[in-house]
Amino acid sequence: MSSFVEKPPDVRENQMYRDALLAQPPEFFKGYCQGRIPDIFERVHLVERLVQTMAAPQVFTNDTYRVQVRRDPPIVQLTISRLDGEPAKDWRHFQQIKNELVGPEFEAIELFPAESRLVDMDNEYHLWVNTETGFRFPFGYGRRHVAEKPVIYRGRAGEEVPDSEGAPLLSDSAARALA
Repeated sequence: MSSFVEKPPDVRENQMYRDALLAQPPEFFKGYCQGRIPDIFERVHLVERLVQTMAAPQVFTNDTYRVQVRRDPPIVQLTISRLDGEPAKDWRHFQQIKNELVGPEFEAIELFPAESRLVDMDNEYHLWVNTETGFRFPFGYGRRHVAEKPVIYRGRAGEEVPDSEGAPLLSDSAARALA
């Protein structure tokens, strides 16, 4: 994966976002209007507010990803999408993106929200990074433990899990001891 380069803002992007929101059925806007369906003028006003709120002040790209960066100290939101539009779930890539664009000693979280707060418009992934010096989430592991090769462990019934990397096989109890 290559390094990120900042891209100048593209004013067409806001118009595409505006068009996508305006194309939604009126019921889409109920969540923004205390459960009622707004009239066309209210929808246009709401869409404009959303476009202004969601406009990314910074956009970075590399050979694989496009990342929108929004800063609302102490939180930085990273919106990550692949350039080819395909799903992306390589945790190591997300860690590298966070490290490169915000810093290696800041912690980020990806939220799986309640259905009532769900936002699912595309193959985009959102990381929220707390940039307060020394901040640590009150959960997670207490120390660093990184294997040079992936560690594969035996399944519940003791069956061997295929090992294409030559990594050692661990029993369930050994895998739990490392956690």
